[in-house]
Amino acid sequence: MNGEATFRVAHYMPGYPAGDGTTTFCRGLSRAMNRLEPGSCVIITRRADAAERAEAEDELLVYRRASRNPFALPLHLERDLRENRHGIDGVVLHGVYNPPNVGMSRLLCRLGIPYIFLPHDPYPPALQNHHRFRKLVYWKLFEERMIKRAAAVQLLDEGHEGFLRNLGCQVPIFSHPNGCESETLNLLKGEPHVPGSRKIPQLHYLGRMDRNHKGLDLLIEAFSKVVGKHFAKLCLTGNDWFDREGLEKQAADLGISNQVEFRGRRPEPSIQLQADSDLCVLTSRFDGFGLTIVEAMLAGRPVLVSRAAGVAGHVEKSKGGWVVEPTVAGIVRGMNEAFEARDQWPEMGERNREYVLNFLTWEQVAKATLASYRRFFEPK
Repeated sequence: MNGEATFRVAHYMPGYPAGDGTTTFCRGLSRAMNRLEPGSCVIITRRADAAERAEAEDELLVYRRASRNPFALPLHLERDLRENRHGIDGVVLHGVYNPPNVGMSRLLCRLGIPYIFLPHDPYPPALQNHHRFRKLVYWKLFEERMIKRAAAVQLLDEGHEGFLRNLGCQVPIFSHPNGCESETLNLLKGEPHVPGSRKIPQLHYLGRMDRNHKGLDLLIEAFSKVVGKHFAKLCLTGNDWFDREGLEKQAADLGISNQVEFRGRRPEPSIQLQADSDLCVLTSRFDGFGLTIVEAMLAGRPVLVSRAAGVAGHVEKSKGGWVVEPTVAGIVRGMNEAFEARDQWPEMGERNREYVLNFLTWEQVAKATLASYRRFFEPK
């Protein structure tokens, strides 16, 4: 433990680090918290190779997984929390329907250590209806009770509070957005091209190939309805997940295989991938935030995002893109408006970059988040 810390929060992420948005969130927030107050944040992981995969600034507590039971905790982790060897004032649990949270929340309740639950995704009907019976059982047995015992729930967008309230959640709820590092701009190779300046503009989705969650079936169908009028190319970059084959078949059935490219996972920094495009898109049926869109905004790109994504409110405030309903008709309408305003893309991109630098850096987010953590974790 850093001797300078008088207040310390632990983020419990058994799979850290991984190539996902939750890892990016925890890494960015914890580093910024530690820059503001050294030693104020640590990440608890159960990955045996975490130290090898982590980056220099990561502050980790590594407890190797000792059981295949997803609810079980390593015995030495239980011991250290019981004896409070690391001076932890509170713990943040991450992710919806995540079995490791159950065992940790039970232990924390027994020990009298407060915890905050950060689901990352909201709880809209679109999420609840996917594998509905399995999620209903898990909710009744585990998730509902875990949330009821939390000191608070942390969301990435205040607009998602209603979903939890509709499910009967009565604990305090607060929200802070995702953030980004302004220094990420240094990863760009040279000056990016002006958005919209290409003869054939490139629309870009960056994220996992998740048809239901990310609304990629909606995106491909909508693109097929506008590509005849506005000739363009749609590129989808990211982990293949389970849905790539079906999405490729959908594009083929719609006769647009030549205009849709599936790139898989790429080695370039995500901000570079976004900067190489003209218009960045996120058409999720539901989404906690949408960090890739923040990176696109920082890269000076105009964006088209689903109203169901937490980042949508920031796009409206920046006036740097289009917010659409997550339906084929809504996306088609937004795409047509975007193409017809193609001459405005450079100005929109500049507004987006300015907005991110003014409101969505990790330092700004971490300062507000630390204040919220103190509110719920420090003794009254």
